[in-house]
Order: sequence, then C-alpha cells, then structure tokens
Amino acid sequence: MTDHPLSPMLVQYLVALCCLKWDPNAVDVTVGDMVTDIAAQKARDVDVTVTVTVTENGSVTHAFKAYEVKRENQPLDVVTVEQLCLKLLDMPQVTHRAIVSASGFTDGAKSKAARHGVELYVLQPWTRPLKDQFPLFTMEGTVQECFHGNKSLLCWADAQLSIAAPTATQPFQVQPEDALFTAKGKPHSRYKNFEDYRLAILLRSTGVLFTLEPAQTIWRTFPIPFVGPEDQIPCGPAWPHTHTVDVVADGVFVETGSSKCRIDTITISGHLQWQREKNAFHYYVIERVPDGEVFAGALVSPDHQPGHMTSMIFSPKTREIRIEFVRLSEKHLRAIRDLKLRTQDDQS
Repeated sequence: MTDHPLSPMLVQYLVALCCLKWDPNAVDVTVGDMVTDIAAQKARDVDVTVTVTVTENGSVTHAFKAYEVKRENQPLDVVTVEQLCLKLLDMPQVTHRAIVSASGFTDGAKSKAARHGVELYVLQPWTRPLKDQFPLFTMEGTVQECFHGNKSLLCWADAQLSIAAPTATQPFQVQPEDALFTAKGKPHSRYKNFEDYRLAILLRSTGVLFTLEPAQTIWRTFPIPFVGPEDQIPCGPAWPHTHTVDVVADGVFVETGSSKCRIDTITISGHLQWQREKNAFHYYVIERVPDGEVFAGALVSPDHQPGHMTSMIFSPKTREIRIEFVRLSEKHLRAIRDLKLRTQDDQS
C-alpha cells in the first residue's frame, strides 16, 4: 500500500471535520479529548469526541460520541480492533462508539466490532459518481470531474543561502548532508540534516512573502498559464529578491570546526516566481462498514508545510459545503490534545 498523502494528525483532524459536518447540532467537537476509563481509573485519550444536545418537543437529547482514528499501512486486524473496543466500552459516559480506519478492516475485526456494538467506518478514495452518494448534488460525473482545482504557489526558482552564526570564530561552510544539533550538542529532533532545514526555511520564507508586495501585484498582473512548455511546471515571470529570516527560535546549531555554533539568521538571495500546481485535490469518502452508508465526503489539498491543508467537507444531508483552512501548530504535529473545532454556535 502506498504512503498516505496526509499525516496521521491531519487524518485525525479531517475525521473530526467530517464528524462535525455529520452532526451540525454538535455543541462541542474535540480532537484529542481526555475521557475517563473506569477500568484504568484515569482519563485516556480519544481521537475525536462529539457532544450533541438537541431539543425535541421540549425534551433534551444528549449524545457523547467517541471516534478512534487509525491511519495504518495495513487493514486493522482483530487484535487492534478488540483493544479499541474494550477501551471505548470502559468509558461509560460515551453513548456512541466508532472506529475509523484509512486502511480498512480484516473480516475478523469486523466481526469483533459487531459483537461489541462498535461501528466501523473506512476512509477511502472517493470514486463513485457524486449524486450516487450525495443525492442533493445533481451534477453529473464523479467528484473529480465536478470539482477540480489547482493552487498558485510562490516559490524560490533559484536560491542561495547565507548563514549568520555570530559566535563562530572562523569561516565555515555547511553541506546539505551535514547534521544539525541542539544547544546541548544532541542531534536536532526536527531537522535530520541541513538540506531538510534549507527546504523548511524556503517554505517559511515564501509563507511570509506571498502576502506582501511585490508578490501580490505580480500575481494579479501576470496570470499564471495553465499549461507550461513541454510539460514544464506552469509559471509566471521571475523577479530578483532577498529575504532575511530570523531563526534564533529554531535552536539550530552547526559544526563550525572547533565548536558548534547557533544559526541566528539565514539570508535567501535569488529569484521568486509564482507557479501553478495542478491536480491539487485528493478525494475521500467515509463509509460505514459493512453496509456502505456514506458518512461524509472530503476534498483535501495538503500543503507543503507540515500540518497544513485546505479541505472541503460534504454531507449527504445538505448541499452546503464546509471549507476549512487547517493550520496545526508545532505542538500538534506529533500528537493532538484538547483541540476544539469551531461549531455552528462559534460561527454565528
């Protein structure tokens, strides 16, 4: 199975968005919630929880739904599903229990979940005609044919980096494969080598510059062609630019000969250019196992920046589409805890 284009945390967040679209009356949707496990006698992490409170005929109906989300390379087996079922069953405040898998389930896992009353859902490529599963959308064809998109990206067409490390006592050079360190001399946990860091800095730079001049005027004045010459990337005109990035907060140290010194600033010199990225969307649908009832659909465009994506969420209950620009913070890239989604009440 090929690698999933979304990180585990983005898959978890995407499922939360789909849960909110399914339950528009939700008063709380939390990614990485802590729920009491009476067997373990402590609060344990649940990937997504949804609290629904609906007033019907003067009575209040309360639901507290828990979803465990897994993005694995193989279908979830009976052992994994049994562990998740027992975990959810030991949380008595949960009224609805479900597991969502981006890789499917084995037959034994399906039987085990059915035995424990836990619903299963699969996040999979969305290939069926749009109106087959979302009848309120009357457009003909697949979702890929009805909704296709591309992105305009500001890029460094060529870039030279100049490193400033004020504490260095002699001139030094850094090669792409050179290791990076922390202040304590240990390998840096985020950047494997300088090439990783260079790419991250270029992205950080364009993430700042794309909203500023002259990038905005050039983007408006010179439309990016949809097709490039001889299958090259479609792009607009390039212009010279220099940008200095303060990187003290990264805490990145490099070997300078006799010692390791902190990089304080990096100056990028070269040419900037708007480029067009075609086929920007990935198309997913969440279906219940085994009957295939659709839960939600999603168009997702992951950004090059880790933890960033743009999503469009579809529900079989409505023609309204929820558009969400997801920007996970640094602390949520490896594990999400107590992250609240905006509900309908928040947006009103």
